[in-house]
Order: sequence, then structure tokens, then C-alpha cells
Amino acid sequence: MAASFPDIVVPASISNLGPGFDALSVAVTLYMRIQVQAVRPEAPDTIESTFQHGAPAGDNRVETAFKLARQRCGTPTPGLRIRIVSDIPMRSGLGSSAAASIAGLRLYEAAAGLALGTDWLRLATELEGHPDNAAAALSGGMTVSCQREDGRILSRAWPWPPSLHFIVATPEAELSTAVARRALPQAVPLGDAVYNLQRAVLLVRALETGQYEDLREAMHDRWHQPARAPLVPGLAEALALNHPALLGVCLSGAGPSVVALVTDDHADVAAALGQVYARMGMPYTIRTLQAHRPLP
Repeated sequence: MAASFPDIVVPASISNLGPGFDALSVAVTLYMRIQVQAVRPEAPDTIESTFQHGAPAGDNRVETAFKLARQRCGTPTPGLRIRIVSDIPMRSGLGSSAAASIAGLRLYEAAAGLALGTDWLRLATELEGHPDNAAAALSGGMTVSCQREDGRILSRAWPWPPSLHFIVATPEAELSTAVARRALPQAVPLGDAVYNLQRAVLLVRALETGQYEDLREAMHDRWHQPARAPLVPGLAEALALNHPALLGVCLSGAGPSVVALVTDDHADVAAALGQVYARMGMPYTIRTLQAHRPLP
């Protein structure tokens, strides 16, 4: 029976994109894959998980999301034995938790035999606390998310420019989203609010028109990156990098990963970004990623 369950594949995501705090996100080519290895009718509504790279330190968000969907939708499922294979580093600012939430919801959808169209984004936002990473993980491409006063989420996705690539540097310094959020100010000065609004709109327009010369200015932020810089090794130095092929730099989500946008000279920009951490004597990983296309 396990053969009737196709693998569930969910992408990583880069959120905020500088000024787009809790609103903008883009899915990228790192993946979490859920493989159903056995169906267990004798143990309904249960999940038994194994992990290719070891169990997470805290909550198994795949299982938590599956159980939340079962509670809200009410349709019973057979028990499942699954294997979780993920290329997405945990607590890195690349949306591993959101990917797991979406994977768990889609696993329930498949096991329950539900029609497509269930409002998984609202449930994922309930788990995550914010919609941006989950929207990108669910839809692919670039997304903008807006949470209505009644809790429903408006989310729209469109293709990321294929010529624009991501150089992602991840230092070996895990940072939980909860810790990173506690560092944020409770209020934003009017001038900073206007500053970010201007640049978020400019960012979307630059991506739409291909005017990539605007990206460096468009990715500046006064809402979250300054407050998080003391928690994120190398962030201030990365934001200050200057290279002719470098179009813009931002913190990925809550960090500690840092993202550089490029169209060419990947190796030179990757080397410049890597030198930030080499000078600190901190181990790091550099990945060159593309956007994950929106799903059909």
C-alpha cells in the first residue's frame, strides 16, 4: 500500500528578503522529502518517523502538523511509517520548520484522501506564527503573504527571475526563530516604517522589471536586521560587502544564514562571502541555489 503514496517534496525558503519582514519569501532548491514506507491500518491516525540525518532536537513538526490537520479536518487515516530526508539545515533561517509543517499537512491530505484546496496555509501559520516561509514552501516561487484580521491568509505567488541566483552562507551557529524574535523592538519609528515600505515596494518592482541595479538599495532594512546583528556572526560584515557582481545582501529569515543575490561571477561572490567567516575562524557552508518554481 505504501506504493500508492508518492513522495512528498517541500522546498526550503528565504524569507524577509531585507525589508519584507513577515511578508516576502522565495522558495529555493533545497528540499525536505517524506517517504511513506509502510501503511498500518491496525494503528489508525499514528505516525512512526525515522530520519536520515537524525531526529530534530525539539518538536517533530511533520508529526505535529499531521495531527493538527487530523484534529481540524476530522477524516481518519491509517497509521503510517515514514522516513524524513532533508537537505535543509535546521535553525539556519532557511525555513526548515515551515517545510516540515507543510510536509505534515500534505501527508495528512494524501493519507486522508482529501481533495486539493484545503486551507493548509492557515494551519501552517498557526503552527509557525507567521505565514511567509509556509507560503513559499506551499506554492513555490516568490510569495507575498497578508494575514487578515479574521486569521485567513491572502498569499500570491509568481516566478522568481531565473537569471537571479542565491549565494547562501550558513555559519555553524544555530539560531532559533524564537530567540531571534525576542531581539526585535516592540515598536518601529515612523521614519523606519517609511524606509522599509519604500524599499519593499522597490524590491518587488526591481524583480518584476529586471532593474537589478536597484536591488542593493531595495534590500536595505531597518526593522529586523539591526536588532539581530549581535546574534548573527558576520551579518554586519556581510551587509557591508562591496563587489561588482554583488546585487544585494540580506539575512535569510531569522538567520544565521546570509544571502547574496547574483547573476554571474558566483565563485567570486561566494569567496568574498566566505572570507567574512574565515576571518572570524568560524566554520561555514556556502550553497549556490536557484528559486524553486511555483507548483502547477
